[in-house]
Amino acid sequence: MTEASIEVFQDLRLRTLHTGASVRNAILDEVRGPWHHESEREGMLRSAGPHPKDVVALVRDSFEGIDRSALVLWEDVDGYHVSNIVPEKVGQLSIVQYNAILQDFFARIAEPASRTGAFRVEMTSAQQSLEDWLDSETAAALRRFSRAANKSTGASHPLDQERWFQFLISAHRSSARMSPGDLVRWLKEVENWPEDTAHELAVEYEFTSALLHTYDASQS
Repeated sequence: MTEASIEVFQDLRLRTLHTGASVRNAILDEVRGPWHHESEREGMLRSAGPHPKDVVALVRDSFEGIDRSALVLWEDVDGYHVSNIVPEKVGQLSIVQYNAILQDFFARIAEPASRTGAFRVEMTSAQQSLEDWLDSETAAALRRFSRAANKSTGASHPLDQERWFQFLISAHRSSARMSPGDLVRWLKEVENWPEDTAHELAVEYEFTSALLHTYDASQS
């Protein structure tokens, strides 16, 4: 049986292929309704701080209940990346809404523009599981703790605490990519932990990770 995954914010990058073709021009050549180029927004972004790299600002008209939103591409060392998608009216986009706009940008603009040979598109999956963040040993340690622990008391019982420490040590040794936010969502959405307890464990995870990294640095 495959363990449930959770929906996460996707990342999208445009990797320059160094063919001489302009990534910026390739993107802008594909911009047409419901997408729009906003040069004024680009000017405001550049003036907000010392940004030596290029920026491309686009706006997507509202659709399927999603507010009109701005998508920003910043140039980096090997191309461009989508740094943010910001709605014009609502406070923030949900994960589903954010990914819907990003996928629309990919389908309407990024993928067609990549056919110029200026860049290749890389987009992460919208669904991730433990194996996307942890190696097999560390993932198994977290599952052992979660499925044996009393979810109302977290890691307070001595046996639960021992299994929790085993996970924390394994996560440190393997340089786990799991963020505290990832841990909270996995505990809540996959393992059905209470929200308060999941957050308490995530705080412990973050603190222990920082402590062990500081200790390692002090020994070098």
